[in-house]
Amino acid sequence: VRRDTADTPSSLIYGLSSKARCIAPVHAETEKDRFFVGSHGLNEENEIHLIEVDTQAGPGNISCISIFGHPHEIWAISPSHSDASLLFTCYNTGTDYKASLWRTPSSGQGQVQALEHVLELPGHAGAIRNVLWDTHVDDQVISLDENNVHVWQLSNGASEAKPVRTFGGLKNLLVGTLSPNHAHQMATAHEGTIKGWDFRQGTSTYTIEKAHAAVVRDLDFNPNRAYVLASAGDDMAVKYWDIRNTKEPLKVQSNAHHHWVWTVKHNKLHDQLVITSSSDNNVKLWNVPSISSALNSKDTHAVSSSRRGDATDEERHTL
Repeated sequence: VRRDTADTPSSLIYGLSSKARCIAPVHAETEKDRFFVGSHGLNEENEIHLIEVDTQAGPGNISCISIFGHPHEIWAISPSHSDASLLFTCYNTGTDYKASLWRTPSSGQGQVQALEHVLELPGHAGAIRNVLWDTHVDDQVISLDENNVHVWQLSNGASEAKPVRTFGGLKNLLVGTLSPNHAHQMATAHEGTIKGWDFRQGTSTYTIEKAHAAVVRDLDFNPNRAYVLASAGDDMAVKYWDIRNTKEPLKVQSNAHHHWVWTVKHNKLHDQLVITSSSDNNVKLWNVPSISSALNSKDTHAVSSSRRGDATDEERHTL
């Protein structure tokens, strides 16, 4: 990632020898800014790099802490929120897709180290999209494949996984996200439709048909506004929804990018900051106070709707 301005040119660059398609923060590491990056080579040995960004040492200070060997191309990485040594990967073996929990070695640098394989989540159909750690219920994880959502309970020090329930029956399920504000609540997207779920019973709580004019690629709940959900899609738009009233979005950023929008994420501390990435090869940081907790008003829907399609309350920085 490059960060350059006219006044303070700087850069933050880390290179891998292979292609990569996923990066994930090490949530359980609270003292340092660390990330896992996974390579994506079908016919080659793959690796997971643990990298650290040291903001105290000045701009551009990034280093590799460890490199771990991984047997197959990595499609998603999901680190534990409570144990920095545990992470799930979703990967393609060349014949099928799998989701496994791994444990990183306690120490060691330099040479490529071996990951300890802890367990595999069985019983999926087609591509496994991701594994989500439930931050409300200890040792509970949720996996998503092309059609269903699977709830699992980990036990015996995360060495065993017991299936709890499976639900969905969707076509081309692509993405899901858990609510950080309400236990047992999540949202999924299949094709152009967004659905809310209570995964205690596996029941649908709301449906937004034709949420985007094309495929919905990503979803993210606002961490500080309990009912605001962001969505991004192949129609090049980013939308913000109040899941209590889904007839129309709170706000639409039309043509946020010049091609498909692959990801949308809120800043966990300053929720008016939203980052997006796209297959137009751009990453953009947006300032959108009208959908954030900074807007302390009961009439949020009216204020936001009046600005639909208007970027006057947004500052955009291309990274």
